[in-house]
This record gives sequence, C-alpha cells and structure tokens, in this order.
Amino acid sequence: MSPLDLVIDAGALAWILYRQRRVRRVRLRLSGRFPILLSLVGLFQFLHYTETHSLGAKVSAIVIASFVIGGAALGVVRAGTVRLIGLPKGVAQQATWLTMALWLVSVGAYFSASPVVSSLHGPDGVIAASLLLFLAITLGVQNTVVQHRAVRFLMRGPSTSGVHADALDVRSWEEPPKD
Repeated sequence: MSPLDLVIDAGALAWILYRQRRVRRVRLRLSGRFPILLSLVGLFQFLHYTETHSLGAKVSAIVIASFVIGGAALGVVRAGTVRLIGLPKGVAQQATWLTMALWLVSVGAYFSASPVVSSLHGPDGVIAASLLLFLAITLGVQNTVVQHRAVRFLMRGPSTSGVHADALDVRSWEEPPKD
C-alpha cells in the first residue's frame, strides 16, 4: 500500500466518524452514493494490490469472511444503536457514543484478521488494502438498516413518533422551504 492509499483510507474513516456524530436527516429514499464511491476507490486499491500479491483461496476466504462478519453483521448491530429523532417532516439520525465505540470494534475486528492471514503465509497488507471495501460494506449495511428503522418510525404515526403521515413523502429528507 502506498502512503497515498493510507491517507485516503484514514481520511475516509475520519469523514465517516465525523458524519456519524452529526445530526442528519435520514433520506427516505436510500442513497448509497458515498458507499458506492468508497467501493469504487476500494476496488481500485484492492485490484492494484492483487496485481503484485497472490492471495490464494484461503486468504481470499478470510477477507470475504471479514467483510461478512465484521462488515455486514456489525453494521446491523451499529444501526440499532443510532438514535432516531422525530422532526416535523421526517426523521433525523445521530450516532450514539455506543455507535462510535462499535465503529472502533468493527475496524478492530476487521484488522484482527491480519494475524490469521499471516499464519496462512498470505500477504501482510491484504487487510489494509481492502479496508475501503470493508468500510463501504459496513457503512452501506448500517445506512440501509437505519433507513428501514426511520421508515418504520414514521409509519407508527403521530402518536408515537411526533411526526405527521405526510412525512413519508419521498422528498421528506430535504430541508423545508424558507418562508
């Protein structure tokens, strides 16, 4: 991995963690722009890495299992800890401190596969080279679950969520027009 790749990976993780703590509207029409961008850059990094490093079947299986276990499963768990806030026309989200701690656990769990790769005599940098792919998967899963939670939150109605039924408009994530 080049120093530029490390800077890109660190910057992406810092941006994700920063955005997690901000109060943001939940888009009721799922948008995966940032996870898709991360996937594309991560795929480029990973393919560039595999041009000079042979992974083998066992190491590939470890990387894929890390995506599934660390990425998907912990993304679902983290999504359950995100706080939903009812708005007059929609729902906002904000990561709790537990969510932030689970982000660190997720990344740590992903990097814990490195000793396993080493024991299989695989290339040492494969876990770091696939970090952006991992971040894309785990963020995409978390966003999807949070979006589904937000829709259910709104569907419960004004008595429990404090929002109106018209908040289910597909554009309810946008800021209301200024008067």
